[in-house]
Amino acid sequence: MGYFIITDSNWAKLRNAILNLAETCHKTFGEQSKHTDWLHNGNVCKLFNISKRTLQHYRDTGVLPFSQIGHKCYYKQGCGPIIGNQISEIKHKQIQEQQIRQENYGTGKRFEHEG
Repeated sequence: MGYFIITDSNWAKLRNAILNLAETCHKTFGEQSKHTDWLHNGNVCKLFNISKRTLQHYRDTGVLPFSQIGHKCYYKQGCGPIIGNQISEIKHKQIQEQQIRQENYGTGKRFEHEG
């Protein structure tokens, strides 16, 4: 292990820089933070009534824009209504496709997926 000798003034500068960084992080990410613009996976699943796997599919196919920090995904809250409309359209299309399959079951007709 090595040792460094620094002057009192350099130590004070370093200490102040670390304290300023800690204060900034606490304001941004701490409990007192008022930043509620981003939603987590669970919030989005509840909001749109979808499973975690469906949420991942929407991320993978680009339906749902997101940001990732480490292993966590975050979704911009302001996009909710637009994304909700897209998800509703996708669910509606899936229901229609399922109905067509059920109607054609046993008739020999094939269902061809659009898209």
